[in-house]
Amino acid sequence: MEKERGEPIAVCGDLCGPKIRVGLIHGGAVLLAEGQEVVIQREPIEGDATRISTTLAELVDDVTVGEAILLDDGKIRLDVVETNPPDEITCRVIVGGVLAGGKGVNLPHTQLKLSALTEKDRKDAVWIARHDFDYVALSFVQRAKDIEELRAILIEHDCDAQIIAKIEKPQALDHLDEILHAADAVMVARGDLGVEMDFPSVPVAQKRIAARARQMGKPCIIATQMLESMIECPTPTRAEVSDIANAVLDSADAVMLSGETSVGKYPVQAVAAMNQTVQAIQAYDDQTHGPETVVYEASPTMAAIAGAVRTILDAEDIAAIAVFTATGATARMIAKNRPSCPILALTPQPHVARRTCLYYGVEAVVPHADHAPEHTREILTMASDVAQAKGLAKPGDRIIVVSGRPLLGPDRTNSIVIHTVGETF
Repeated sequence: MEKERGEPIAVCGDLCGPKIRVGLIHGGAVLLAEGQEVVIQREPIEGDATRISTTLAELVDDVTVGEAILLDDGKIRLDVVETNPPDEITCRVIVGGVLAGGKGVNLPHTQLKLSALTEKDRKDAVWIARHDFDYVALSFVQRAKDIEELRAILIEHDCDAQIIAKIEKPQALDHLDEILHAADAVMVARGDLGVEMDFPSVPVAQKRIAARARQMGKPCIIATQMLESMIECPTPTRAEVSDIANAVLDSADAVMLSGETSVGKYPVQAVAAMNQTVQAIQAYDDQTHGPETVVYEASPTMAAIAGAVRTILDAEDIAAIAVFTATGATARMIAKNRPSCPILALTPQPHVARRTCLYYGVEAVVPHADHAPEHTREILTMASDVAQAKGLAKPGDRIIVVSGRPLLGPDRTNSIVIHTVGETF
């Protein structure tokens, strides 16, 4: 696919995580009436109106009296009234309804002791490590330790894939900074998060996560139900268009479609609608978005240089920014400052080029050169040639070229040059 399109394409693996579901129900479904009591037991059972089980045996160990248990995407609510570990708990039905086997279970107030990595996830992570993935998304992250466990598996199998922490539980918000420190990127997964939090709290959480990700220099994806109506309809609702626009204004690096393209009737139209909306709001945001401090603890110098690039853009007429990068980190930091012109990431490493697909406004190129550049003047010529080939600049235009000395050293970004395209040395 990369050869056909002539551009890098990043591939992300998505680990399931400990998704909890209701066990088998006799007859397929049962009515839970408001006010009645129902027991959730540890051992699997074919459930009925008075007793059910779940796919997570440890649930009966972790919940406490007064906590809520939500079933079927929050349609049914139980409150825990008695705990009898390790065998069972007793709940009262607060909001009733028909419960079918296999429906999801959410624990909005419970701090689960189990890891975000199930045994299946561990096996899948090993498979991912052996098949050249660029990103791995970890579901139901609650703490930094979850990220560290996955990182250890990847490193053990010589894989440097970047880890995306999916924020799906309110407990993760209590540890947001440490999760962002440990992860390479973050996803606001509004599906389960919306079930486990009050609806008005979800957009607040989205803005908080996106803001901290930007401040800490980490990519942020906003996902779930962005164009939900387009699963059945060929055009979006105005509210959905506004939701996408709001995600861009929140400084998200990417917005994501799910059911719209996996099972929807209009996948191509959904992608087109999202792309058109993003382009329109980005044009507005480029004109109105002010600078913001971005922190990158691994290299404060790199963060300062990224901020300096933004300052130059405010003072000079610049056609494009070219970054010669060994790891992609400099391109990511510059992108976090939301420059109003395109960013070219020039890298000799194809896997780094793929990684930058997630970075806002970055177009990666693996230059075809007879030898690796050794001097800054070679970088300037390369940047000028690529910018012209991509139609981003023409002779006489000025571009910013960011690189390091010595070249290709990680965390060596220390040079900014304002270069005139077509200028010879």
